[in-house]
Amino acid sequence: MRGRGLHFRFHLWLALLFALIAASFGISVKNQSVRCIAAERRALLDFKKGLIDYDNSLNLLVSWTSKEEECCKWKGVGYDNTTGHVVMLDLRPRIIYGIFGGSWTSISGEIGTSLLESISDFIGSLYDLTYLNLSSNPLTGFIPHQLGSLSRLVYLDLSTDNFDQSLISDNLEWLSHLSSLKLLKISHTNFTKATNWPQVIQSHPSLSVLHFEYCDFAEVDPSSLVHFNSSNSLSVLHLIWSSSLHPSTFPLLLNISRNLVELDLHHNQLSSLIPDSFDNMPALEKINFEDNSLKGGIPKSLGNLCHLKELNLRDNKLSGPLTFAVTNLSGCVLGI
Repeated sequence: MRGRGLHFRFHLWLALLFALIAASFGISVKNQSVRCIAAERRALLDFKKGLIDYDNSLNLLVSWTSKEEECCKWKGVGYDNTTGHVVMLDLRPRIIYGIFGGSWTSISGEIGTSLLESISDFIGSLYDLTYLNLSSNPLTGFIPHQLGSLSRLVYLDLSTDNFDQSLISDNLEWLSHLSSLKLLKISHTNFTKATNWPQVIQSHPSLSVLHFEYCDFAEVDPSSLVHFNSSNSLSVLHLIWSSSLHPSTFPLLLNISRNLVELDLHHNQLSSLIPDSFDNMPALEKINFEDNSLKGGIPKSLGNLCHLKELNLRDNKLSGPLTFAVTNLSGCVLGI
């Protein structure tokens, strides 16, 4: 129940964020008073050409055609009804129902090949983009570093259902340039060469929600973070189902943000002690360390989390009672 509660709140947060983006930028797909900007229309058509089987009748992009000049009518495209700029690309698969039941409409192909050849033009033509969702599509290849040019991007979802680990990123420098980004969701990605990933997260000026799932990470030298202050923006960190998260990374994650409200590290094969570092995260309300191999006792600083509402430590190798932590939490609530 606790796990489902965390996921429900996370997806509710996503819905609220999208509603805020739509309201702030006047996103529309029906307004006829503002025409689609020609350069942006051409950039979207070039993007479509870089994908495999883009002319399939069940493909999400079948409505993207040179015959339709108003790209605001294309599926998955949202634009600012004042300026005409494209501000939203929502290319998640949809289900289309027909005589023989439902069929998924999705895009397919690489984030690469012909797209990478013209990535500068593509990104430069959509500089007003605030929402980009490519989730649940069979996309492969390297995440282009030029993605960092989208300085107005607020929401980015590159999560995928491909269990063959289809995406690769040699570093996260592109993330450091997304200065307006508030939410990043990504999965099945190889970050084993991105040794700077904790620094980028810790120093990001606006990132509030971060969700990594089924990702592989490089081992991090703890001394490399000595000169970095904890994040002032990150409030939700979900880093789950990773088979390569090194134990030395665990203490770093407990010092990544003083404003952290949710910390979910379940199913990561962590086999170390739980660091006594919870004083670094006084705002924590939800902790999920389920199904690791954590050992030793419960840190005393856990009892100082006055706002804690949910704690999941199931399926670990911990020893010792929780009595002192519960006692401290009770005193915290009572203000004694």
